Amino acid sequence: MNEIQLSDLSLGRHIAEGSQGRIIELADHPGTVAKLYRTRELGLVDGRALAELVRIRGLVESEGLQVDHFAAWPHTVVLDGLRTAGFLMQRVHEPFLAGFGPATALAELGLLVDTGDVRSPGIYERVLLMRALAAVMDALHRQGLVLGDLSPRNIAWSVTPVPRVMLLDCDGIRPAGEDGVLPPADTRGWEDPTNLGMPPTADSDRFKLALTIARVLTGDRNAAPALRPDLTFAGEAGILVGPLTRLMDQAAGPPGLRPTASQWATVLDVRSPWAGTAPPAPPAMRSRGPSPSGEILRPFRRSR
Repeated sequence: MNEIQLSDLSLGRHIAEGSQGRIIELADHPGTVAKLYRTRELGLVDGRALAELVRIRGLVESEGLQVDHFAAWPHTVVLDGLRTAGFLMQRVHEPFLAGFGPATALAELGLLVDTGDVRSPGIYERVLLMRALAAVMDALHRQGLVLGDLSPRNIAWSVTPVPRVMLLDCDGIRPAGEDGVLPPADTRGWEDPTNLGMPPTADSDRFKLALTIARVLTGDRNAAPALRPDLTFAGEAGILVGPLTRLMDQAAGPPGLRPTASQWATVLDVRSPWAGTAPPAPPAMRSRGPSPSGEILRPFRRSR
C-alpha cells in the first residue's frame, strides 16, 4: 500500500483551509499536495477506508479516462506514527482555476450559480459541463460508489479545451451502504430532503445531481426539481427543454424513481443538436474578491 510518514514530508505553504483540514503543497513536489485532517477529525478518520480508496484508484475511470482526469483522488496515505493523518493527491492546476483580481482560486461550481459580476460560460458550455458531471457520477455508481456531498464547493470546472469537471473532496466518496473516511456530510441547501441525517445513497446522489443541473442551467441558487425550474433556453438549446423538463419532474418524485446519472448524461449530450456549432471562447473572470476555496477528497469498495 502507498503510505508515507508525516515526518518524511517536506511541507510548503498552506494553499487552503477547509472544514476538515488544511491543504498544503509539498515543497519538493510542486504537483502534489497534502490534505492533513484537523485535530478534531483525527479521532473520526477511518484509516482502513482511506487505504482502500488509495488501493483502487487505478480502477476508477470514466468514459476511458483515468481518474486523474476528473478527480483529485488520494494516492498516498499520510501516517503520523500509527495514526492516519491525511493523504497526498495531485494538485489541481489550470485550467480548473479562475482569476480573482491578482489572485487565482479553484473555479468551483458555485461560480455558475448566482454569479453576480463574474462572467461565466453560456448555456452551451453549461449543458456540456453537466453532462460531464453526470458521466462521472454514472461511472462511480456503476462501481457501487456514492459521491455523497455534491455541492458547489466540491466540484471544479473548466471549458478548456472542452467542458469538463474535476471532483474535489474525494475522501467523501464511499461504497454504497458502507462507512467512509469520515462521517457523511451534507452542504446546507444542497441536501436530499428524503435522506436527511442518513448515509448517502445512489438515490440521494441522483436527487443532488438533478438539483445541481437545475441550478447550473438556470443560474438560480434556489432552483429545485419540485419547483419546476425554468428550462426554456434560447436558440438551438431549446431542443433539450422537453427531455430535461420530463427528467426534472421525475427527479421531484419519490425515492427509487429518480433519473439515473446515465439518463441525464444521455439527454445532455448535445453533440448532435449542436453539430457544427463551435463552443464560444471561455470568457475572462472578473474580480469579486478572494474565494474561500477549500477541501479535497474521500473512499471506496472495501476488500474483504
